[in-house]
Amino acid sequence: MAEALGSPSAYAKVVPRLRLLKAGLLGPRVKDLSPPLAEALASLRDTMYSGIAEAKELRLVERKLAQQYFGVIDELEGLAPDEAKGLVRAFAEVRETEDLMTLARALAEGLRPPAWLPSLEWSRSSIRDLMPELEASPSLTRLPDLLKGGPLRKTMAGALEAFSDIKSPEAFTWYSLSARLAAIQEALEPIGGQDRADAEKVLCPLVEEWASLAALQAWALKVNPRTFARALPQRPLCGVQWASLAEAYERNLSEDISSLVTELSKMVKRVKVEGRSLRDVMSSVRRSARVAAMRSAMAAFEGYPYSPALIAAALLLLTIDVDNLRAALLGIGLGLTQTELEAAII
Repeated sequence: MAEALGSPSAYAKVVPRLRLLKAGLLGPRVKDLSPPLAEALASLRDTMYSGIAEAKELRLVERKLAQQYFGVIDELEGLAPDEAKGLVRAFAEVRETEDLMTLARALAEGLRPPAWLPSLEWSRSSIRDLMPELEASPSLTRLPDLLKGGPLRKTMAGALEAFSDIKSPEAFTWYSLSARLAAIQEALEPIGGQDRADAEKVLCPLVEEWASLAALQAWALKVNPRTFARALPQRPLCGVQWASLAEAYERNLSEDISSLVTELSKMVKRVKVEGRSLRDVMSSVRRSARVAAMRSAMAAFEGYPYSPALIAAALLLLTIDVDNLRAALLGIGLGLTQTELEAAII
C-alpha cells in the first residue's frame, strides 16, 4: 500500500500562493523583451516584476531581481508546513552556496571581496554578517572562522580541502556543485514516502545537471579521484549511482573528453551529455537540464497539489524565470544581438 500523500489542511495556505506564483511568471514571454533597456523594463510594469521597472542601472536590476526572488522564498517558507520549510530554504541555500564560493574564489585570487552578492538580499543570509570583516581585512584563511557554524562552514571546509588539492581558485567554482547537491539532499530528508519521491522527481533534472557538470569540471581541473569521490553525496539521490560516477571519472581522467561523455550519457536519464568540446558538452547539459526541469515542474502542477512537489515545482519555475529575465535584461543592457540573447535564455 502506498504511503499517504500530504495533508490538504497542512498545505491549504501555500497551494493557492503557488498557483498564483506560477500564473504570474513570464515564461516564454521573456523572449519578447527587446532593446532599448528602458523600454524592456517599462514593459514589465504590468507583471509580477513591476518592482524592477524603474531601475535605471543594470546593477539595480540585479539587486531588485534578487530582492524579489528571496522575498518569495521568505513568504513561502512562512506558508509551508514544517516538513517542507527546509525544501523552500534549499533554493536560497543553493544561491548562497554559489555566492560563498564566488567570494572564496575572489579571495584566493588576491582580489577584494565582491561589493554585493545576490544572496545578501535573503533575510537568513549567513554571509551578510561577515562581509564587513572581510572588507576590512580580506583573507581566505579567516573565512571558515567567520562563518561560525552550520552548513556553510562545513561547505567551506570541504572547499578548502579541494583547493589545497587542486591548487587553483577554480576549485571553489567546482566545489559549489557538490555543495548544491548536499543542500537538496538535506532538504529532502524530513519528507517521507510518496511525497519525497514526488518532490525528488521534480528536482532530478537539477541533480543530474550538477552531477554531470561536477564530473566534467573535475576532468578539466584534473581533480584527484579521491577528492572527487569525497565531494559526492553519500546517500542515494535521483537514482544517480555515486560510486559508479566516481569510478567512471577515475577511469577517464587521463582519456579524451569524449570517453567521459560517453559514460556520463549512460548514467543520467534526464539531461543530454553530448558535444565535441568541453564547452559544448557543458552547454548541452545545462540547457537540456533546464528544459527537463521545466517539464517536470509543469507536470507537478497537473498532479496531486497538496504536496512538497508543488513547492519544489513552483520554486524551480521561479528560479528559471528569474534567471532568464536577468539574462535578457543584462544582455540588452550590454548590447547583445538578438541571436546572442536567445542563446542566453532557456
